[in-house]
Amino acid sequence: MRLKCTHTFRGNHMICSQNIIKLTIFLLAIALWPAPAALAAPPPNPELVYTVQPGDTLMGIAFKYNLSPLEILQANHLFNPSLIFPGQKLTLPGVPAPTPTPPPTPTPLLQLPLSGTQHTVQPGETLYSIAQTYGVPVGNLVLANSLPNPDVIQVGQTLNIPIGPLPTPGALPPPFESVSLSESTIIQGRTLTVYVSLAEPATVSGSFEGQPLIFNSDGTGGLWAITAVHALLQPNSYPIILTATRPDGSTASHVEPVSVIEGPYGFEAIQLDDTRSQLLNPQTLAAERDMLVNLWTQVTPRPRWSGPFWYPIAGNDVRITSYFGTRRTYNNSDELSFHAGTDFGGSGTPIYAPAAGRVVLARPLTVRGNAVVIDHGLRLYSNYWHQSQIVVTEGQEVQQGDLIGYVGGTGLVTGPHLHWEVRLNGIAVNPLQWVRESIP
Repeated sequence: MRLKCTHTFRGNHMICSQNIIKLTIFLLAIALWPAPAALAAPPPNPELVYTVQPGDTLMGIAFKYNLSPLEILQANHLFNPSLIFPGQKLTLPGVPAPTPTPPPTPTPLLQLPLSGTQHTVQPGETLYSIAQTYGVPVGNLVLANSLPNPDVIQVGQTLNIPIGPLPTPGALPPPFESVSLSESTIIQGRTLTVYVSLAEPATVSGSFEGQPLIFNSDGTGGLWAITAVHALLQPNSYPIILTATRPDGSTASHVEPVSVIEGPYGFEAIQLDDTRSQLLNPQTLAAERDMLVNLWTQVTPRPRWSGPFWYPIAGNDVRITSYFGTRRTYNNSDELSFHAGTDFGGSGTPIYAPAAGRVVLARPLTVRGNAVVIDHGLRLYSNYWHQSQIVVTEGQEVQQGDLIGYVGGTGLVTGPHLHWEVRLNGIAVNPLQWVRESIP
C-alpha cells in the first residue's frame, strides 16, 4: 500500500506530513525525558563543546552526558533534532570542559649553580644577547632554564642566570684529562663529535642514547668518536656516558651533557599515484628497511674517509630539490615522517662517491629503486637511491670522486632525482654537514 503524502510549503522548504508526525513524536519524547539532577553551582570550567561523530543521535548524546535533548536543542539554537551531522559542534550546557593539562617541563640533566640573578626578557632580546650581557655560555642558559629551543624566548619570560662555565657532575676523575664536544648545544639531525684526552693509558668507551661510541686516535695523543642526534629526538638535555678502563681493569666514569634543540625544518605533503602508492605497503617497507638496518649496523673499526665529503653530484649540476629533515606526509596520511636525506634534481646526471669507502650494496630495491650503499667505517654509511644505472659492484673499493651511477627515477619517487642519505649507527643525519665540515 502506498501512503499519500500531503505537502506544506514554506518558502523553498517542503515538509512531508509523515515527517511532521515523526517530529511530533520526538518532541513528546523530549517532554517526557527525565530532567537531569540539578547542579549545586555553575561549573567553574567552560562548557564542553562536543563534536558529533558518525552514528550519533541527539538522544544518544543527551543520555551520555545526563542531559535532556531539549537542553541541547536550546543551547545550540536548533529546531530540528534529526538534522545533526558528523563534525557538527554542539555546546553541552552544564557539562564542564576538561581542564587542559600543561605539557611537563623538561628536567635539566644538571642542576647548575645559579647566581641568584633573574632576568626578564625585554623586546628585541635574544638568548644569545642575554648570555653576552651576563658573560655566560648560551648552553648554560639552556640547561639552567630547561629551554627546548634557544631561538624561542618570550618577552616577559623570567630566566635564571647560572654561574660560570658549563659544569660537569664534579671534577674529571682520573685518568680523564679533558672532555669536550664539537657542539654543546646541537640541532636535531646533526653529527656530534666527542673529544677525550687522558692523563694515563686507558681504553675509553661510551654511549649516547643507546648508541655505542667507538673511539679512535687523533694522532696527537687524543681520542675522538662520532655519534648521531636523531632528527626527531625530543629537545632537552641528554647525557653522554664515558668510561675509561685502565690496564689493571679499574674503571672511571664521566657524564658530559649535550643540549639538543629543534631543527629549522620545513614541511612537504607528497602525493603518489596508485602504482607507487602500492610501495607504501607496510610489509614491503618493513622488509626492505630491516635488510638495510642490518647492513647499517655492521662495524668497520677504522675510518675510511678523510676530510670533508664532496657533493655526490658535480658542482655545475648541483640542484637541491628537497632538504634533509623536512617533515613529510604521504597521500594525505596523518602519519608524520621526515625526509632522511637530501634530494638532487636531474635525470641521467653522473653520481660520484663523496668519500673513500667500500661498496656493500649495489642492486635494485623495491622502494628505493636502483641502490648503492658505501661503508665509510665506524658505522658511517652513505646511500644513493633511485638511480637509473649502477656502475659499481658489491665489495668494490671506491675513492673520493669515483663514478658510482646515474640519477634516475626508479622505486618510490614522483620524478627522477638522487636521494642521498648518510646513516651513522643506523640513524639518518644531515648529509650537507659532512660536505660543509671536516669531521672529526
